[in-house]
Amino acid sequence: MPKSLLSCLVSAACLSAALTAQSLTVSEGNMIVTTGSLSAALHEPRVFDLKADALVTDHGYEHQWYYRIAGDTRELSLRNIGGVTGGAFGSVHADRDWANVDNRNQLRVSLDYDCYASGPASGVFISRCTVTNISNAPIVLDMIAYSDLDIANSSGNDSVTGTNSSHFVTDPSGVQVEVRAIGNDLSQASAYPVIRNALLNLAVDNLTGALPPFTGDYTGAFQWTNRTLQPREVRTFQIAFAVDTAAVALPLVEHYGASSNNGLQVHTQFLPLQDNSQPRQIAVQMKGALPGAEYRLAVGQAPISPFPFIPGIDLWIDPFVLVGIYGGLTSPTGEAFELYFVPPSPYLTGFSVYGQAFAVDVSAPNGFANWSSGMRLRIGKL
Repeated sequence: MPKSLLSCLVSAACLSAALTAQSLTVSEGNMIVTTGSLSAALHEPRVFDLKADALVTDHGYEHQWYYRIAGDTRELSLRNIGGVTGGAFGSVHADRDWANVDNRNQLRVSLDYDCYASGPASGVFISRCTVTNISNAPIVLDMIAYSDLDIANSSGNDSVTGTNSSHFVTDPSGVQVEVRAIGNDLSQASAYPVIRNALLNLAVDNLTGALPPFTGDYTGAFQWTNRTLQPREVRTFQIAFAVDTAAVALPLVEHYGASSNNGLQVHTQFLPLQDNSQPRQIAVQMKGALPGAEYRLAVGQAPISPFPFIPGIDLWIDPFVLVGIYGGLTSPTGEAFELYFVPPSPYLTGFSVYGQAFAVDVSAPNGFANWSSGMRLRIGKL
């Protein structure tokens, strides 16, 4: 394991934690994306800059994630409340982590931002929201991802086509941005500020299902409805912005299953991407363990429903098609990772690997070790 890289990641986390409420930027080549600073009071969408060419032409305006738990009287944005940490890690990845969203003792959320350039004026930005039920009772959850695009830094002249899960937005400049959701139930494309007002009012509002075609000042949103999360269960929601590129095979990171406690997590700060011009890195990482604890990271080729292969531990990856099991002692911050390289070859595009973390802890429910939920990494194509 490259300890120097782990040290860099730990140092970056410590340095950036205090800056988490501020804006975050990810970039590769001419692809530069900035998400605005968090507010502790306001539910308004955050500033969103989406640039993909040498002229740094901005195609974004606002972007924000909203949530609603059954019984809430309105939609709520992810604000600077609830123990927010994270920051930028290198140039292509940034994240924000809420230990306890709105201090309600119900949800933990991780927002991950990744980008890659696919050409001198094209690229992809992925906004990924991973939610964990940290309460002791099931939660019924709705998630909404809202975006306002101003193609070529102009508004009111957008032309939109698409489907329930994909909005293609262009204007007289000829630049096209696809906004794509994974596994959503509803979507809406409407003129500013129709959707925005519905998200900010003091009432429960679902998306209307008004789909493209549409012309005017584009705003769009995607909704995942009535998702039931059991205690400690985790679920991932994500959208992608593809600027002048087809993004046929998106790289995906998806969490599934449940952990033994609300601490140990499996995650990644590396997008699983195959690039014909150079090797790319991917990683299976863990956090939330005790410092200096013995750990194992298991990587396999398939998921499995909770499987007590080892008495007292739920496996979320198939033990009969393992890639490997790696171990050692966690860092002083309770972290560890295993790094892999994706070779410059198209044959791995679409291939998935699955990871899960385990760490010794005598306070665990089984008395000897905690386990995380599962994580899927699907290799995408540049």
